[in-house]
Amino acid sequence: SLDRWPEDYERGRPGWPAEVVDVPGLPPEATVLELGAGTGKLTRLLVSTFGRVIAVEPAEAMRRLLTSLCPEAEALAGTAEEIPLENASVDAVFAAEAFHRFDGGRALAEIARVLRPGGPLVLLWNLPAGPTEPSSIAAAEQLLQQRGPTRAEAGYDPVDLNTTRYESGAWREPFAESPFEELREARLPNPQTIDRDGLVAFFASMGWIGDLPDEERLPLLDDLRSLLAAAEYERQWETRVHWARLAA
Repeated sequence: SLDRWPEDYERGRPGWPAEVVDVPGLPPEATVLELGAGTGKLTRLLVSTFGRVIAVEPAEAMRRLLTSLCPEAEALAGTAEEIPLENASVDAVFAAEAFHRFDGGRALAEIARVLRPGGPLVLLWNLPAGPTEPSSIAAAEQLLQQRGPTRAEAGYDPVDLNTTRYESGAWREPFAESPFEELREARLPNPQTIDRDGLVAFFASMGWIGDLPDEERLPLLDDLRSLLAAAEYERQWETRVHWARLAA
């Protein structure tokens, strides 16, 4: 599905509050790395803040869109488990809506390798934080719940962004045996205004929908669109920011 839904991901998914890149002690001339950069939603904040931004993304289709939308970043093919950079070459590492998909132990070892001592690792997630208005979205969500997998089958809410692994806290476990100091957390409001087609794109960016063959996927999206009566929707998200410094 990664070959065909980057545009839906870009149009439908929420972005990030500007404050997430305000990291104490990280100067404007810093070199920062983003892992699992996707279409560059966070990357665009990083390039407006820091001197050099390296964006690593394994999916070619996502990387192409990132490069077109954020040419200021250095986009590289790679993964969190095999980062294509030299030892101690970056001042900070960011991962947005991605760390729960990494092999945590291997990723933390690689991040520690490329990060300079004392540098921060910043992890971000957007979680639902209240009802969407107007409430006509409820009919569309009910349709998806009827036709889609259960949360247990998908590993995430089939109509939202809250993953089972994030909610369970399992992503934290590798930090206990890592060279990183204690994780800290902040929560930031992140409201999103989105039009009808953008909301359809959000649903289309769900992995289980993206994996459907077109003869199933396209009629499902048409059905969703027919249930969304408003021209614009207000969605409530809360950005969870977790960070830890590499021990000096």
